Amino acid sequence: MIAQNSNILEKDLQQTANMLLLNGTLTECPGLIHGKMGITIFFFHYAKHARNQLFTDYALDIIGEMQRQLHANYRADYEKGIAGIGVGIDYLIQNNFFNVEKDFFEDFDERVYRAVMYEPYSNFGIYDGLTGYGRYWIIRLRREPSSIHAKDCLKRIIERIEGNLQNISLKEQNDVYCFLNDLYEFSDLCIPIELFGQLRKQAIDTYLHSFRLKDLGMERIFRLHLFDHYFNEFLPDEMHKTLKQIPNLVKENIRTSMGLLTGYAGKGLLQLTALNAIDSSWIRLL
Repeated sequence: MIAQNSNILEKDLQQTANMLLLNGTLTECPGLIHGKMGITIFFFHYAKHARNQLFTDYALDIIGEMQRQLHANYRADYEKGIAGIGVGIDYLIQNNFFNVEKDFFEDFDERVYRAVMYEPYSNFGIYDGLTGYGRYWIIRLRREPSSIHAKDCLKRIIERIEGNLQNISLKEQNDVYCFLNDLYEFSDLCIPIELFGQLRKQAIDTYLHSFRLKDLGMERIFRLHLFDHYFNEFLPDEMHKTLKQIPNLVKENIRTSMGLLTGYAGKGLLQLTALNAIDSSWIRLL
């Protein structure tokens, strides 16, 4: 039965890769969550699994297309813009897929610095708000511990969280908690500990409520993984039930996106994870 499931997954994985080959460079958005950056991450992993350099070359072609789309005033957010792309590039570097020159991130830093320090922000969420910028600056601080830009921006984000805590929505509070948790892990910046207690309980309640919703697809798997990572509360029954659905994901006729969150790139990475070809750390990009 295990071998049979593996064969099914391998076949479906090939179909996923074929779909992305046909549409990767045609995908307009260059971003991490819905666009070219997420597709690139899939193809670097898939090239290693398939032992085929052609898929690596294709991933590099997509990066070239993506770079031609970016400019000094391109959107800075995590979902579709510079912050998410920068985190995606850092992921590739961390996994030894990609090397860059020392000054590669200078233009990225400048754009996200302007976004945090001078531009209005719509919310505190990861995808299109302040904590998405914060996630970018955490990876930059990890790579360059002496970065003044990173420290200044992270301090500004913390100040804004403290000053607006009562106005942050429940969903955004989850993102704020995860951001502060990551920051505490990777930096020695002063983080108000009392915020953790306030945000942790609400975040746990919100996650647990989401598991009760009728959502049996990819996003449920992502939520389970993130819940385990951030709250050290593994839910074995829920995870077992959900992982059994992976071979059936191919039957869902809802894939219109090529990206990580709801599209073929995320589906392909889940299939690679189910085959034990990669670990699940990529989910923390979401």
